[in-house]
Amino acid sequence: VSNVVRKEKSRHAKLPFITPTLQRAAYNRYKYPVKRTMQIAQKLYEGKELGEFGHVGLITYMRTDSTRVSDEALTEVREYIGNRYGAEILPEKPNVYKAKKSAQEGHEAIRPTTLDFSPDQVSAVLSKEQLSLYRLIWNRFIACQMKPALYDQMSVDFDADGGKIGLRATGSR
Repeated sequence: VSNVVRKEKSRHAKLPFITPTLQRAAYNRYKYPVKRTMQIAQKLYEGKELGEFGHVGLITYMRTDSTRVSDEALTEVREYIGNRYGAEILPEKPNVYKAKKSAQEGHEAIRPTTLDFSPDQVSAVLSKEQLSLYRLIWNRFIACQMKPALYDQMSVDFDADGGKIGLRATGSR
């Protein structure tokens, strides 16, 4: 062992979904082609019958290039995070993401319409595909308003064969 380095690293949460990032994440995670992802998202947007609550649209419009989130949604998600995970996870101010110059900003980012219906609460009325996509959107929206994740990162350098061969192992916790 020739060198050991420990660092604390932080990783900011990813932005809320826009159309292409949702399509990419759905493909990477579930192998849903773009067309299938948009069909599933359309069904979530159109909504489901939720008993006493009536017909409820579960996500905002899914064809958007904006990362903007309404003030009401920011208030709701910050309350949810504070109550569920504790105030220490919450940044002092809401995380606001800048849009690309080409973004039209006509719609909000893709997010749950309300946090009153968690994926577990609506799982009985959603298909497996709908539930997986809804959970993906839900988790990304919650995470986008949290403090950056902190990691302990360690790198260990090894010299072998009299210093001719150098190896490095890196891990995070």
